[in-house]
Amino acid sequence: MTAVVGISAGCSVSRDDEPAKAKAPKSPVATETVTEEPTTSPSASPSTTPTPSASATATARSSAIPTPKAALLKAAQMPKLNSTSPWKVGRTGPATTRPFGLCQKFDLLSIGATSAVERTFTHDTDTAGQQVAEFADAQTAVRASKVVEAWRRDCAKRVSGQSVRVRPISNVPVAKGTGWNYLVSFEKGDTGHFHSLGLALAGSRMTLLRMDHDGQDHNYEPGKDPMELAVKAASARMG
Repeated sequence: MTAVVGISAGCSVSRDDEPAKAKAPKSPVATETVTEEPTTSPSASPSTTPTPSASATATARSSAIPTPKAALLKAAQMPKLNSTSPWKVGRTGPATTRPFGLCQKFDLLSIGATSAVERTFTHDTDTAGQQVAEFADAQTAVRASKVVEAWRRDCAKRVSGQSVRVRPISNVPVAKGTGWNYLVSFEKGDTGHFHSLGLALAGSRMTLLRMDHDGQDHNYEPGKDPMELAVKAASARMG
């Protein structure tokens, strides 16, 4: 009997019913039935507690990773060629379309980077630079790093100078990802010239570094080479 009354009460609140039915009084039984329906058991209460959404968690995680521009080294962080050669920042901005480094054939955007920023450094006639590039994914970044490695192989025949020597790639231990560097030396007239290129790779981000200086030698104790130190410093800022 209660079920029948409940159905009548449900119909009584419908706007589509005839006016006579809409004005019909509700029975006490129907009132009790309606009152009990929204009652929530204590066990259901914890489900109403808000929890962080997946997108909010991802946003918080990504905000901890430095932006490409923030990953660029400052002048004081770029290792010096010697104790009396501090660097000064030159230009900071989007990477140009010119090849970065003596052995590079194309810019990073041409080999898959979606964006890249660049900072240059100077000290007298010495120069240095850094690029930080973003790729669509880690696999694309790895492929691009292999292209950069391949450019070193035939670099010697493309250098304008005498006594050109392209040294082997040396791995640089970094906390995350991979790192390496190599040195190119050659002569122009009576002047020796040295060009260093370094690379650090972590996830979908790559940083390239270069240093160029004149001199008669490029001898550093193990672990003290400025480019090796630069690769480590740049890798630590990539996030």
